[in-house]
Amino acid sequence: MHRILLASLLAALTLAVFCPPTNGQIAVRDPIRLTHGPMLGMPTASSVRVWARTSDPGEFTVQYGVDAASLTMTSNVGHTQIEHDNTGVLTLDNLAADTRYHYQIHVNGRPHGLPGSFRTLPSAQESRNDEHNPEGLFNFRFQIGSCANQDPLHGAGHRSTTYEHLNEDWADKVHFHIMNGDWLYEELRTYPVEAWRLIQGVETLPLVVDVAPTIVGVWENYKLYLERGVALAQWHRNVPSMFTFDDHELVNDIWGSGESGKRHRRTVFRDIGTQAWYDYLGWANPMQHSDPIHFGKARLTAGSDLLFDPDADFTELPIENMLNLHVHWGTAEAGVNDMRFDNDEGNQNSYVYDIVEVVDAHHLRLHMPAKVDDDAVSYSIGRRSYGMMRVANCEFYILDTRGDRDMHDVSQRDKPGVSMLGKAQLDWLLASMSGSDADFFFVISSVPFMIPHSGAGGFEADAENKEEAWTGFFDERETLIKAWDEMGKKVFVMTGDLHNSFAIKITDHVWEFCCGPHNSVNHVPKNDESDRPATGKWKFGPREMDIRWSSYVLPDLPRLERLYPHYCVVQVNNVFNMPKQLGGKRLVAYPHPQVIFQYFDGRTGELAYAEAISVDR
Repeated sequence: MHRILLASLLAALTLAVFCPPTNGQIAVRDPIRLTHGPMLGMPTASSVRVWARTSDPGEFTVQYGVDAASLTMTSNVGHTQIEHDNTGVLTLDNLAADTRYHYQIHVNGRPHGLPGSFRTLPSAQESRNDEHNPEGLFNFRFQIGSCANQDPLHGAGHRSTTYEHLNEDWADKVHFHIMNGDWLYEELRTYPVEAWRLIQGVETLPLVVDVAPTIVGVWENYKLYLERGVALAQWHRNVPSMFTFDDHELVNDIWGSGESGKRHRRTVFRDIGTQAWYDYLGWANPMQHSDPIHFGKARLTAGSDLLFDPDADFTELPIENMLNLHVHWGTAEAGVNDMRFDNDEGNQNSYVYDIVEVVDAHHLRLHMPAKVDDDAVSYSIGRRSYGMMRVANCEFYILDTRGDRDMHDVSQRDKPGVSMLGKAQLDWLLASMSGSDADFFFVISSVPFMIPHSGAGGFEADAENKEEAWTGFFDERETLIKAWDEMGKKVFVMTGDLHNSFAIKITDHVWEFCCGPHNSVNHVPKNDESDRPATGKWKFGPREMDIRWSSYVLPDLPRLERLYPHYCVVQVNNVFNMPKQLGGKRLVAYPHPQVIFQYFDGRTGELAYAEAISVDR
């Protein structure tokens, strides 16, 4: 059906653009307007980012203020760019802490889209008092979840009761939201480049579209989710968010993007999907590295390990801070989630390559030679997509579990050196945590930590090798758990991907809280999670765990009866208010601050489970 509609659209657009206007009229484009957004991201005590998409490249501003009826302040100018599908971001600075602001996007000097509001984080300065709270601690809340499929065949459909309850009950109470992967599921992935070009009204394709034409299908996918996900768009308009990407933002079951010499259609879609994620969601995050993905076309010669790109200057790229090089698959279905296309029909040079050496401005030496001659092969060099953020006495580490991931092997789950994170990210994570004075660490991983995700699909020739979770990386997982235990701080691994929620005590200091799904059909633990119990002690691999609570679906339920969404609200209690007069403010620090994890039923909004964890006595 989508292909029929797209073909009709393309025909109509071609007729409109290339047939001359009658009666002497000149065909012109409509004035620039807001098409999607706004969305909010990267909250602090004094700033927030605002995202917008316009119909054409251009400028937008934000009018804002503390009174919804009097938006007296004006932002700097934001710019949308065609190479980012006419998306753009600006930052509102110099905001007052712990204050609710109202705002409205303006394009061409007039209000566009729906208005929104947000609340800034409290500040240490305004919370501090020398006697009772010398560190300036404060309380805050955030919501976290994952997996928001809008396809009625794979979830609750376009209407999301989870986001309706979040908007009604929590939009004014949480300071920010973390969407922990699978915000997007693959639709419109074969959208024609020519249809995109005609709609944008451009003659020349931007470089990223020329090199990676399948990116337009991912862009259209994001627009589709914002358009029909009304409650979802409302939530992002009023609650600042941060995001991880998991497999569906790229393509389902994408494995081995860091594995030298790997060849698979899904594997080499990494940078195409990641770039679209940055355009629509990733702008909202703190990032340790800001170097963009490099896209280009190059010449490869059979038997030679040299890549030649006459338009690149590799000496100017920070190769040491980037990921490896992928030669793209090159088919129209490269980003489609359909096992029919998991064949060998892609470009014969399409592999994962290590960059051995920057030879000169136009030449790279790769770790293995090309298979065939190719004068204009599309390739990309990935970027590192992880970062950290400090809020009060809490450190948040937002990880990338897909970009630099080795290929797992479930026949040897404890194989030494096999990495989910890649060496650079692992070293950064452990060094940052060991050097931090935070009381609580939130490690945001888009995939489960203790529970296997070994069912629900699989596409490799060895179908038994399905594994999404850290349970395919026991060696690295045990390294992390042991290091965290030695720190003596509370570490909360916040996970997603599995379409169930659970709270797991791993050690006295290390916990896992999996949160979701927001809108996707539930997995069956018996089939998809190695038959783990609903609660109780359980061991998978080298370490026993205590499953304190979980959502659990019995295997006798038909697929579309397995619709039990959940979301999690996390409350950090550092202080209590004890003013000398009622109605005043004097924050007193708890000797033992605590974190409360509250799981809610996404269908009813009712509390399902809560767990409170404090610092050691």
